[in-house]
Amino acid sequence: MLGGWLCDVCPIKVAMSCCIGSSALSVLSVPFAAATGNAWILSANFFLLGCVGSALVSFTVSAACWSFPGKEVGPVLATCNGAFGMTSAALPLIFKLLHWQGKAVVEYSFVAACSLPPLAFLLASQAPTRPVEKSLEEIESEGDQDAALHRVRIQQWVAVIAAAVAQFLFSGANSALLSWIVLYSADELEDRSVAPFLVSLLQSSLMLGSFGASRYQRYFALWNLARFQVFAVLSGLLLWLPFTKSIFATVCALAWYGLAGGPLVTYCSTLLNQHCSPSGLQLAVINVGGNFGASAGPFIVGILMIKSGPSALPLTVSYAFLAALLGFGVASIERRPKGEPLLGAGGQ
Repeated sequence: MLGGWLCDVCPIKVAMSCCIGSSALSVLSVPFAAATGNAWILSANFFLLGCVGSALVSFTVSAACWSFPGKEVGPVLATCNGAFGMTSAALPLIFKLLHWQGKAVVEYSFVAACSLPPLAFLLASQAPTRPVEKSLEEIESEGDQDAALHRVRIQQWVAVIAAAVAQFLFSGANSALLSWIVLYSADELEDRSVAPFLVSLLQSSLMLGSFGASRYQRYFALWNLARFQVFAVLSGLLLWLPFTKSIFATVCALAWYGLAGGPLVTYCSTLLNQHCSPSGLQLAVINVGGNFGASAGPFIVGILMIKSGPSALPLTVSYAFLAALLGFGVASIERRPKGEPLLGAGGQ
């Protein structure tokens, strides 16, 4: 939220540069804070690291949406999401090599050094600015312009909240699967040895799904594509439910989930970018929905798995996508212009 607010009140290039520098310094200071033996100092260090890291996500999404109007930002966000997944999978392997040298400061120094290339690109680039909103004359040719502006703002914030709820569902489902797939393998599949393979499979399919979406989503109306992919993921999950004890069925379900559902977390900001010219704060609200879902999803699913067993994992994820599909259905009815068929293309 702080990052979104900073996007609106100060030059985004300055704010991003300060955040990247603060992130690097926070990472470098972790081993020194740990060496003090004071939990409060270490907690404050990680609190600052979390703040600047989350702010950078808001800056990145805002910069992308402001630089690429409408649906043009979709492939950019999908590529960013895939790149994030790829580096998240690659960096732990590099850490294992660095860990052998025995000094933690080397590992943290490497992470801090990773901030130098994006900082250099940022300083060499031109800072994006938020596109100018449509004038009141374009929004409302007749009547009270103050009332028209008030109505447009309400519509925008309704769209923001809806996108944040969708982001909560998608991110919560992804995090729940990644968090509990090990326990699911041990209890439901009765084979803990397949857990590392399932985690890697899910991460890889989510990454490939995002990279694939950066290619194909430009050829479709994103609203229709999002509804189709939510339906496709839900169908795959429902087909998985009768065969949850089968390793083969689980592998197929997770691969299908990642390929079809991986890009959905980026669709929320893209759809809002098509609906209006969002502010940094509005885009940050969507990111907060995703962050909250990533934290609450594993917690809720964990409680359900304790009470109902490991089969609660695929069942709860199915409920999340059913709720998303119903939300898309309600939104489709609300956004349908008068005289347009209910099953029509519905525009972009």
